[in-house]
Amino acid sequence: MKKEMINRKFLTLATFNNPWTAEIVKAKLSEEGIVAYLIDNHVNYSFGPTILEGYRLQVDQNDFIKALNIYKNTLEDS
Repeated sequence: MKKEMINRKFLTLATFNNPWTAEIVKAKLSEEGIVAYLIDNHVNYSFGPTILEGYRLQVDQNDFIKALNIYKNTLEDS
């Protein structure tokens, strides 16, 4: 693993109930130069109407404010 990757800290930007929305947001962030990771994508179990976990979209803490602004201003209302 590269040395600069070891000390990076990632924060959850948003949690989604479906993978398609999460992928759309991830793609938009990528267009803006922000690397995002989708985690817990295998933990989304449904028991009736209840979702135990969602798809968490994480970004580097150094990009969090920029990513949050992009999400709030362009994607949240979609």
